[in-house]
Amino acid sequence: MKNKRYIDFANYNIWANNKFIDALSEVEEELLNQKIEASFPSILKTANHMLMAEYGWLSRLQGNGWDVSEVTNFSGTPSELFKLWQKTSVNFKNFIENTDLEKKIQFDHKDESYSIPIREIAQTVFTHGNYHRGQLVIMMRQLGITDIPKTDYIEWVRQNVKDGQY
Repeated sequence: MKNKRYIDFANYNIWANNKFIDALSEVEEELLNQKIEASFPSILKTANHMLMAEYGWLSRLQGNGWDVSEVTNFSGTPSELFKLWQKTSVNFKNFIENTDLEKKIQFDHKDESYSIPIREIAQTVFTHGNYHRGQLVIMMRQLGITDIPKTDYIEWVRQNVKDGQY
C-alpha cells in the first residue's frame, strides 16, 4: 500500500488527538482556560496551537499558503474547536493517502526559502502533535485533572492488534 507508514502515523495522530479531545470534552471550560505556566498559557490555547499547526501545514501542502485564518479568527466553543481539530486531522490523513510524499514543496518563511519533501512535513506534524500531547498531560496533572488518556504509539498498536487491524 502506497504511503502505508505515513498513513499509519496519520491514523495514530487521529486516534491520539481523539483520546485527548474525549478527555478534554469532559473538563469545564473554565479549567480549560485557566492560566498555567507552560509553552502556552492554557490547555485550550495549547489545543488551538496544535490545531493551527495541522491546519496550516495542510493548507500549505494543498497549495494555499499558510492560511490559518479560520483558526486564528475562531470564536466558537471548545466543543466546536475540538470538532474542527478532528476534521483537520482526518483531512490531513486523506491528503497523505492521496499524494506523492516525495514531492517537494517550496515556501518562504522568515526571509528563508525552503524545499522540503511532503513526507518530512508529515513527520513534523505528527511529532509536533506528540510533543504537545505530552505537554497537555503535564498541564492536566497540574490542574488536578485525573482522567488523562494514554496515547503512546504502542498503545495505538496494541489497540489495533486487539481489534485485529494490525
